[in-house]
Amino acid sequence: MEERNNQKAYERVFDYFTAEITSGNLRLNDKIPTERALSENLKVSRNSAREALHVLEMMGLIECIQGSGNYIRCNTREYMTKLMSLTMVLQHINHTEVFEMRCGFEQTALAAAMEGAQPEELARMKEVLEKMDQPMSAQDSAALDVKFHKILMEMSHNQLMIFYVDQMEDLLRLFVKDLRSSILSDRRRSAVLRKAHWDIYEALVAHDEAAGAKALKKHFNVVRKHLQKLIEI
Repeated sequence: MEERNNQKAYERVFDYFTAEITSGNLRLNDKIPTERALSENLKVSRNSAREALHVLEMMGLIECIQGSGNYIRCNTREYMTKLMSLTMVLQHINHTEVFEMRCGFEQTALAAAMEGAQPEELARMKEVLEKMDQPMSAQDSAALDVKFHKILMEMSHNQLMIFYVDQMEDLLRLFVKDLRSSILSDRRRSAVLRKAHWDIYEALVAHDEAAGAKALKKHFNVVRKHLQKLIEI
């Protein structure tokens, strides 16, 4: 029972910082309330407030300077990404679940893009694909791959979905370093993904939702298999 109450106290402190940072009330380098103030305002024990601050400091989200105070050391995106990674650990959520949720969002975005994609967005996507067809390092190809999927998400014109997919991308990078470049370093995989990208683009131009969904599924299957191998290593 005590462990459960402690967890709720932790969550109260994290919820406070989440609200303050995402609302803009607390920004990078701002001074945050003291341990005592947090304890009194959030109705948690001093020990719970102290431990929560220690966790946030260990994650690089705040800095505790003796004799000066505690300060925010991250922007909104960094805070949300690292807080989500902590939540994953506490709730025993694995990387595969994050990836599958990201796939679901992107499938939804593709369906929305079939109707909502603008000519300038399609032009940007085509430009990225043409660059990806040129010889380059796996790292450069990975950077363009990020741009391709970012454009696809933007075509949904759903800002909340775009935000969450960005968070999931960051989470996967935290847990599986260089995921994209490791996938694209293999010529066969890289060729399959390039074709899938072009198929997605052509489906968008033709407003062919079935063809787009098929190409996206093929793309995700390649990434899914490689991600599973990396996790098993």
